Amino acid sequence: MKTKESKQTKKKAPQKKKRIRTLVVDDSPRARHAVCYFLEGQKDIEVVGTAPDGRQALAQVESLRPDLILMDIQMPEMNGWETTQQVCARFPKTRVIMITLHDGPEVSAKVKESGAHGFVPKSRLPQTLPREIHRVFRES
Repeated sequence: MKTKESKQTKKKAPQKKKRIRTLVVDDSPRARHAVCYFLEGQKDIEVVGTAPDGRQALAQVESLRPDLILMDIQMPEMNGWETTQQVCARFPKTRVIMITLHDGPEVSAKVKESGAHGFVPKSRLPQTLPREIHRVFRES
C-alpha cells in the first residue's frame, strides 16, 4: 500500500549555486591570462570569455550575456570608461568591476561616473577581487 508523503516531510534537493559568468577585458594578453588563471580557483566564478579591447568586449557581451565584466581602463580602440558606459546603458543586468593600475579618490569618482559597480587595483587583485565581486552581487 502506497502512502502519500506530506509536503512537510519531502526533502528538497539541494540547489546548485549559480556561478557568476564572467568576461575578462584587458589589452594585455599576460594580464588577461593572469586574471583568468586566478579566477579558475574561485568555485563560484566561471570565465565565459575574454576580449582585448572595448569593441570586442561589446560584441562578447552581446553574444555571451555575462553576469560580470572585469574591465581594464586603458585599452586601444575603445577604453574601459567608454565601454563601461555603453555596457551599463545597453545591458543593465551586467555588472562591471574596473581593474586598473591606478588607485585613489579620482579613480573612484570616475568609476562611479562611468556606471561601473566597483574597481580593484591590479596590485591588490588576489586579495581584493573575490571580496569585491561578492559585494557587487550581494548588493544587486
